Amino acid sequence: MSKVKQSRLMTIVLIVSIFFTACSVPDISKFTDLSSEMTRGIRKGVKDTENLLKAASERDDLYSAETIEKIQTQLKNYQKAVKPTVAALDGLDAYLEALNALSQANKKSGENASAAVTSVANLVNAVTGFTVAGSTINIATGLLTLAEEFRTARDFKKRVTLAAEIVEGIRLERDETGKPLKDENGQLIFLRTCTDDASDQIIEASKRIRSIAEPVLKSLNKEQSKALKTLQPEKKWERLRSWGVLSDSDFKTITDKMIVIDNYSCGVIDFIKFNVQDLKQINEAVSQVMYTSAREKNRVVLGFYESILANDRRVQNELERILNFKALISIINQYVNDGAKERALKTKLTLKNTLDSIFILDSEIETAVMDRIRMCAADCGEMLRVLQTSTDRSSCDEECRRALEETLGRITRPQFDRSVSLIEAILDNRAKTLFEQNQRYLADLARIKPSYDSVNVELNAIKSKQNQLDVLLDSSLTALDAWAETHANLRIAVNTKKPLTASKLASKVREIWGIINPETD
Repeated sequence: MSKVKQSRLMTIVLIVSIFFTACSVPDISKFTDLSSEMTRGIRKGVKDTENLLKAASERDDLYSAETIEKIQTQLKNYQKAVKPTVAALDGLDAYLEALNALSQANKKSGENASAAVTSVANLVNAVTGFTVAGSTINIATGLLTLAEEFRTARDFKKRVTLAAEIVEGIRLERDETGKPLKDENGQLIFLRTCTDDASDQIIEASKRIRSIAEPVLKSLNKEQSKALKTLQPEKKWERLRSWGVLSDSDFKTITDKMIVIDNYSCGVIDFIKFNVQDLKQINEAVSQVMYTSAREKNRVVLGFYESILANDRRVQNELERILNFKALISIINQYVNDGAKERALKTKLTLKNTLDSIFILDSEIETAVMDRIRMCAADCGEMLRVLQTSTDRSSCDEECRRALEETLGRITRPQFDRSVSLIEAILDNRAKTLFEQNQRYLADLARIKPSYDSVNVELNAIKSKQNQLDVLLDSSLTALDAWAETHANLRIAVNTKKPLTASKLASKVREIWGIINPETD
């Protein structure tokens, strides 16, 4: 029996069961509406990312040929993952819409049943296999096995439980005899078997299967492709091997990888999340390539502007310290005139620290000042010794600083004034040169700023959009978790005849659309 036929039988049983027990089905219209808003938001994020990659692959003005080739490769990978993701999201919407219609009225039950059959078949196809050249090949048999159990079940609650297992990826815990276990309150115990490490393992296994199967399927002739379509999913791999187009070693690899996938017992929502995670990884990888490459392509404009800016900041920094030095001299003179010797001494230490910071920025000034003070000799007292003493706390402790203060105290006012006047002359000459440099730098910056701003607008737009899409895909993953939790609430509501709550899903939907349409000030 084909996979599509199995899916149709599964869905028909589900629909008939619900139809004849409508009184047990809660109102799920809100769940349906929220599901539609959630999947619409995820689709938009997925398609926006695809469009961004397409646009980037055509920007030879912004990216090198090598980068464009990388983006085009990632775009192809992205498009492969997009197709089943969108198909599965469509299936979710249609699945709930059909259940909603059946839960509310008996009218058009035939149309509703047909719609549900189609949607669930598409949903199962999307998450359990992939299509190449018209042939759908299964990579996860676990969901089909559950579907067969569902088809043969007779108890309505059991069918609801099996449907939840298919969608949510939960399993009913059983004892050694296969009897379902219950907790102390008499409620069935369900286990979440799709563990945290399932994502990487299943994605790796799926990619390995695809890497083997895709070239094999593309090599088939028309007769082989046609014959393959008529086979049951589990028979297709065997037939490919019997035709000699699939080697024994590849057949074993595929079989082993399928066992890995099935052992995790993940549900429909899990498989959709794995696809979204794959899309997210591609988006993150290509985002870094795009931003880095765009900067590299425009490194002349960016580098020139940023180099001038850095040099000008250094010039302005040095000018600021020279002005501070000159201002401190006036303050020291005022303290001396007022007889505030202690304050004057402390300010002289600050003056020394300021001059040290200038020396760090400009070694030529340090050399010129030291030479000039040496020539001054006795007229400058012990100023040379003061200048040669470091005030860095790592090399000058409290005792060192006290000694420095004593040395400064022994310098007479005429000696101090003479020293300062010599230093000022050197600093004034340097300040004139720095000011001229600053004017040239500002003129250069003004000239190339339009080009620099234009490039940065491009770069910021790339980064902003990529970040937005990354956050959106992250929120989509948590929204899918909320969707599965709400579906669990539906299962509980059917079994307990209680109202269905979907507040958590509603919150995640608002979050998704808040990212897509951020508020503007």
